[in-house]
Amino acid sequence: MSKMNAIVMQDGAVNVQQVPIPEPQAGQVLVRSLACGICGSDLHITRHSSEVFDFYRKLGVMPNSLDDHTSVMLGHEFCAEIVKFGPDTQQTLATGRRVTSVPILLSQNGAGVGVTPGLSGAYSEYFILDEALLLPVPEHLPSEAVALTEPLAVGLHAANRSGICIGDTALVVGCGPIGLAVISALHSRGVSNIIAADLQGHKLQLAGDFGATQVVNPSEHDEVTFAAESAAGKRLVIFECVGQHTLVDRLIRRAPVNATIVVAGIHTATSSINYGYATVKELDLRFSYYYQPHEFSECLEALAQGKIPWQKLLTGKVGIDCVSDAFKLLLAPNNHIKVVIEPWRNGELVHL
Repeated sequence: MSKMNAIVMQDGAVNVQQVPIPEPQAGQVLVRSLACGICGSDLHITRHSSEVFDFYRKLGVMPNSLDDHTSVMLGHEFCAEIVKFGPDTQQTLATGRRVTSVPILLSQNGAGVGVTPGLSGAYSEYFILDEALLLPVPEHLPSEAVALTEPLAVGLHAANRSGICIGDTALVVGCGPIGLAVISALHSRGVSNIIAADLQGHKLQLAGDFGATQVVNPSEHDEVTFAAESAAGKRLVIFECVGQHTLVDRLIRRAPVNATIVVAGIHTATSSINYGYATVKELDLRFSYYYQPHEFSECLEALAQGKIPWQKLLTGKVGIDCVSDAFKLLLAPNNHIKVVIEPWRNGELVHL
């Protein structure tokens, strides 16, 4: 078999295509995808592909010769099984062993799996990983749970980047997968006052399950004022987990003196910010991107030890033939938290 099914994003649409199965090179392994989460960044690149590609070109991670019609094979939150080893590999893990990894290929100058044109992503039936970065998956942990390691690591890194102390008050704005991951990380490190803000009531309820001590709906109360009053003069740390670039300026304008704002959402659009408010109030503005390998490993271990109620994050599963329909649903207002693709099968989206 030389061909495989892959989900290809091009011109703002995702479709199944037959593409060649990639061949592992030195230090690499070919893996079969068992489960892959649909990430907010996957939706972002689909909705704003031209904007993202322009950003890629300016960063130098995408050559100018590739235009806005370039295709990307998505998928970077995964559990997979080893199929074949490339040359110059140690082969300490057996073929068929389930693994996960940070979605980076150091063997290809740090190219990101599932976001880099020309690379197979984990929405595909098969894709390439670096052997050196593989993490074996505990036998008792379901593949769909393993696929949640990556977004949990994003949340953990944001919490670590914030420099928050136990006595500080946290305001997490947006209770999707990343916001809930931030709440979980803050709760695990002992932060006693964690306020969750979201427009959807069921997400606020979930926030309590992950460790939020208070919740607020911004349509009913100003969430920043609510949190500042709750902080009672102590430092307020605000986590922006919505991914709406205009929200950053609004948070800066409303934040209390000496607050810290951590931007964890994905933003590629040019945004207008009045830094005068941040200067006068001596705010700290921080940005969080991805995670460190040890944070990724820490989240896998937390899942294995049952410290995270991962079942509450998982709201749907879909086979490879119905991913396009799932994207149409997720790109519109919806009640999902995390939908996982199982590329090895067909089947429409099933709500869990």
